[in-house]
Amino acid sequence: MKKVNLAGVKVVDVHAHPFTENRTTQSPVGFLRNLSLSVIPEMFSDLSEVEQHQPYPGSNMWIQRLLRGMSRYLNCDEEIEAIVHARNEQSKDFSSYTQKLFRDVNLQGAIMDFGYPQPPIDREKFEELCDIKVWEISRIEPLMVELSENHQLFDDFINLYRKRLQEDLSKDHVVGLKTIIAYRSGLDVEDIDEFAAKEEYETFKNDTRSPVKRLRDYCFHIAMECCTEADKFMHIHTGIGDGEVVLPKASPSYLLDIFRQKKYENTKVHLVHGGYPWMEEAAFIVSILPNVYMDISLQNPFTAHGVERIMSQVFELAPFDKVMYGSDAFTVPEMNWMGVKIFIENFERVLNSWVEKDYMDVEKAQYIGEMVLYRNFEKIYNITL
Repeated sequence: MKKVNLAGVKVVDVHAHPFTENRTTQSPVGFLRNLSLSVIPEMFSDLSEVEQHQPYPGSNMWIQRLLRGMSRYLNCDEEIEAIVHARNEQSKDFSSYTQKLFRDVNLQGAIMDFGYPQPPIDREKFEELCDIKVWEISRIEPLMVELSENHQLFDDFINLYRKRLQEDLSKDHVVGLKTIIAYRSGLDVEDIDEFAAKEEYETFKNDTRSPVKRLRDYCFHIAMECCTEADKFMHIHTGIGDGEVVLPKASPSYLLDIFRQKKYENTKVHLVHGGYPWMEEAAFIVSILPNVYMDISLQNPFTAHGVERIMSQVFELAPFDKVMYGSDAFTVPEMNWMGVKIFIENFERVLNSWVEKDYMDVEKAQYIGEMVLYRNFEKIYNITL
């Protein structure tokens, strides 16, 4: 029986982070740390006592899947020392190595959050490094920090904040704004309260990591308003992330009442990470609100084999034309590369299971695969590769 085959289909990653050109020799421990969502360096510290066949302490299925894939790609033993040695040799020409990885999976474009790492990486230089098309989302939190350091008065801060957001959105390569409010005060965003926001401004100036919920909620609303005016996207981090996320308030369900407000009925919203592990809530939201979309990133690739289960759950409710591929890759290009490989191998299994169950024919399943990998991006963002 004919099967869905997504190998060679062009790919656009709708959420990732740039990385710097690394000319230094990686150590095995250093490379493992680069692969982890943990913000605690001690997660990987000593590999000297690892026995044969023992998983590396602190590693999980994502790291196992990447190391196995890299050993095959680099044609070396599946041991961290051999993999990192081969990687160090091939990445001496870092740009060439990166481009080969991206061509291997036909990764042709990406929407990048240049708010991490800091200081920001230059978009044009990064685009040249990778030889793919890169669009940018402008993160609001670094701007809030920058302006608070230079403006004593709340009114000056807010006025310039709005102006700078509008300026960013006027740039052709900027497709929207992004907030990580889920890392600071949570997604239970309340209506604008200017007086309460003003009261919290001094606290924020003294500690820019402070929750200051009413100030952050106010800045969130301004960003939503600016995106509405510019007809560009508001990207909102939903679900898990690194260890700093306010996990009890990271479900996208907290945002539903905000999205239902009349003033935001035409606001384009992109739910970053699809709310994982609350992906069913995200899928429900995008199924009922016409201008809200989601990606499958972070859970892809970091849940490895779990991506198959997640895709199946997302498409229990989410329309086929409202879900996009993403990775949330950062630090090293192998993340971007393996993100595509894990996504495709799992999505092929899901799509072929639909064909086998006679939910659809193979041609329709193949087209759905292409929709999620690049066609939806082109249609939703009105950009043709």
